[in-house]
Amino acid sequence: VLPSMPGFGFSGKPAVAGWGTDRIALAWAELMKRLGYSNYVAQGGDWGSPVSNAMGRLAPSGLLGIHINLPAIVPPEIAAVLAAGGPAPGKLTQKERAAFDAFSIGAKMGNRSYAQMMGTRPQTIGYGLMDSPVGLAAWMLGHPGFSHWTYDNSDPEKSPDEVLDDITLYWLTDTATSSGRIYWEYGGGRSPAFAGPEKTSEIALPVAITVFPRESYLAPETWARRAYPNLIYFHEVDKGGHFAAWEQPELFSAELRAAFKPLRQSK
Repeated sequence: VLPSMPGFGFSGKPAVAGWGTDRIALAWAELMKRLGYSNYVAQGGDWGSPVSNAMGRLAPSGLLGIHINLPAIVPPEIAAVLAAGGPAPGKLTQKERAAFDAFSIGAKMGNRSYAQMMGTRPQTIGYGLMDSPVGLAAWMLGHPGFSHWTYDNSDPEKSPDEVLDDITLYWLTDTATSSGRIYWEYGGGRSPAFAGPEKTSEIALPVAITVFPRESYLAPETWARRAYPNLIYFHEVDKGGHFAAWEQPELFSAELRAAFKPLRQSK
């Protein structure tokens, strides 16, 4: 298990600019080398997804493949329509239309407003967030991942207290500002869901994708196969959301085993 992203949790806070997804990917590859792993795989959701995409594209020695649960699948022509606020193109499949509608409605509802603000003024936002725990909680609960939080009241390990634990971690480690800087590094808070900016066509290593039903968008397999030329695994599961590893750890682990089984057998 690798440490969290730079600037998040108990990881160090970058003191200089330049810690974008490519640099983080190279740092993780160097870490695996120093730990003595000659072969390994990478997995990412949320910000871990563009970092894993970068690892797949950069293909450091020893990396066998990647698994992502927030894939960059939006085709360029669909991205252009979404940017212009236009209607859904014709001849979309049912799942493609559902994904288009999710992005379109999300844009109209301002679901990524927080990302735009952190992507342009992370330091300014950070001062306010670390001045009040209530303000920090309100800001974090505006994240679409929390609005779709899937917990089970019958399971004490899947309760709203987990969300409070997460918010408290940001408060105690004073990382609201440092964690926001990756939005600025990424380019003003743009969405990592678009295949073009993520350069997914350049990823030659094997790619695996799991779609969780309460994610902010449900990746259509047709778009995923267009985006990732070496997609070896695509599976839609029946529960879980944006924070899949946190919400459904057993199912998440089973998905990784299934996705990477061919890579284990080839070694």
